[in-house]
Amino acid sequence: MSGLDSILNRQQPSAWDRFTSSPLLFLARWVYYTGNSTTALPPPKTDSVRVVCISDTHNTHRAQPALPDGDILIHAGDLTQSGTVEELDDVLAWLAEQPHPHKLFIAGNHDVALTSPDIHERIPSGLTYLEDSATEVSVRGRTLRVYGSPHTPKQGSWPFQYPRIRPTSFSPSPREQANELWSSIPPATDILITHGPPMAHLDVNNYGCYALLHAVRHIRPRLHVFGHIHGGRGVECVHWDPAQMVYEEICAGRAGWGGLARLLWNRLVTWIWGTGSSQITDLVNAAAVGGRGIRDDQRKGAIVVQICLIASPMH
Repeated sequence: MSGLDSILNRQQPSAWDRFTSSPLLFLARWVYYTGNSTTALPPPKTDSVRVVCISDTHNTHRAQPALPDGDILIHAGDLTQSGTVEELDDVLAWLAEQPHPHKLFIAGNHDVALTSPDIHERIPSGLTYLEDSATEVSVRGRTLRVYGSPHTPKQGSWPFQYPRIRPTSFSPSPREQANELWSSIPPATDILITHGPPMAHLDVNNYGCYALLHAVRHIRPRLHVFGHIHGGRGVECVHWDPAQMVYEEICAGRAGWGGLARLLWNRLVTWIWGTGSSQITDLVNAAAVGGRGIRDDQRKGAIVVQICLIASPMH
C-alpha cells in the first residue's frame, strides 16, 4: 500500500494501541463509560421538542439521507467545502426547502463566504443565522433560548478561529480570546450551537476546546449541538456529576493517577446510589460525513433528539 493509500484508508487504532499510547486515558475512559448511560439519551416524553441536528455536510447536502421531521432544524456549520458564494447559495436554498418550522444555522471554519457582512443579505427568509448571537424560538407555547457561535481553536488559516488554550495552563481570564468568546453565552441558554465540541466529549482524541467545556459546565444548556470533529459523531447525555468532572480533568491533563483513583471512587458511589444531579445536558456531534482515513465518503444524515418542554432547574 502506498503512503497516500495508507493515509486515505487509515484504520482506527486498536484497544492495545490506545492503551500503550496513554494507559491513564485508556483506563479513565473505560471507568467513566463502563456501566454508564452517557451514550444513551433518555426516552422522550410526550411533551417534548423534536430537534433535527446536522453538521459538516461539506456540499454533500443533496446526497445526504432525507432529513427527518421535527420542530427545529439545526445545522452546526461547515455547510460548504471551499466556502464560495455559489456553494453557500446552494446549501442555503436546500435548508430553506426543508419543512421544519424553525431552521437555524451557524458557520464553520470552511464557510469563508459568511465572513462577509454583505453575504447575510443573501440568506433566504425562514432561516436564522447565528454568529455569536442569540434568538428565541417558540414551540407549542414554550420559548426556547438558543445561542450560536462558529468559532473553533486555530488549525491552519481558516476563518472563525481563535488561539487554542492549553488546558494545563487554563485560567478563566477574560484576556484570552477563547474565554471572551465563550463568556458571552447567556447563562439561561436552552440550546447551544457551536461548530466545535467541548473537550473530552465526542471529540475523538481530546481535540475539543477546554475553554468551551469550562463555559458549558457553568451554563449547562439542555442541548448542545456541534460537529467539526467528524470521527466524534454521536450522542452523549452528561449529568455534571463529580465523576464527570474528574474524567474531564484527566482528559485535559489537569489530573493524573490520583484523579483516576477519585474517578473510581465517584463512579462506585454513582453505581451504588445513582447520580445525584438533576441537571442534564444532551450533547450531539452531528457531523454528517465520515469514513475510514480522511476520505469522508460516508453520508450519515441527521441525528434527532427530543428535549422536554418543561424548564430545567437551572433556568
